[in-house]
Amino acid sequence: MNEGKKLHLVYFSPSGSTEKIVKCIASGIEGLEVEKHDLLTSYSRRKNYTFGKNDIVIFGSMTAGKLFTLSDELFACLHADNTPFIGVVTFGNGYYGIALNEMQRRAQGQGFRVAAMGAFIARHSMDTSIAEERPDSHDKEIMRDFGRKAYEKIQRGDYELHEQPKTNWSSWEMGNKVIAYREEHPDEPYALPTSCKAKEISDDCIKCGACVQRCPVDAIDIIAKTFDLDKCIGCWGCINRCPRRAIKSTSKEVADIMSSFGQAATKRLEPEIFF
Repeated sequence: MNEGKKLHLVYFSPSGSTEKIVKCIASGIEGLEVEKHDLLTSYSRRKNYTFGKNDIVIFGSMTAGKLFTLSDELFACLHADNTPFIGVVTFGNGYYGIALNEMQRRAQGQGFRVAAMGAFIARHSMDTSIAEERPDSHDKEIMRDFGRKAYEKIQRGDYELHEQPKTNWSSWEMGNKVIAYREEHPDEPYALPTSCKAKEISDDCIKCGACVQRCPVDAIDIIAKTFDLDKCIGCWGCINRCPRRAIKSTSKEVADIMSSFGQAATKRLEPEIFF
């Protein structure tokens, strides 16, 4: 029954959480050859990825109220021919806004058939004390079950999404203002102000190059220990991937935002799934 079918894991995961979640979901699907496509580097996004009717794609991306800033590039390199699509967004125990709606629209525009979608909680990129242990064992059980049920749905030939994703609001007043704006302007790209992307590299840096290799936009000069903040998208991958914890944010705006957000993000949220 599975002959010729291939499961493709496609993800944009600066800090690694989205990648782990996509792989966990895939572990609920048995008997398929698996191929991984990491879209983090600029080189990977300059390629073209073509998927057919016998392929299944699990696509994962981080969100900040909508899909992260490189969503145009992420979808532009994907080309499908009625390929079954399982969409996944990750968020830091606050809100995912219109991200699933945007993902569904973009996936359909690239020739995918959206069969299932889910929003899953991961450790927050900007404040790792928020949802610090997520995804936990309970989350992983839900992820594997989601993958299994999504695949069973596809095997039945049911490629329609019967329960449509909704806008996910926040308990945080500032966050809801952001979500409301993005809901009213779904096609408008967003970017962090330059002042929110300020960072520094301390003397603990050993110039191993891990941050350079994993920067999505080639914005780091490790020799000079400087950042091109016009290129930087504020994904915090360099901060979270540094083995010496030598990179930190120096933005007062981000510190104030995260202090306010952290007070509203204390209640444990659960994954939301749509079939």
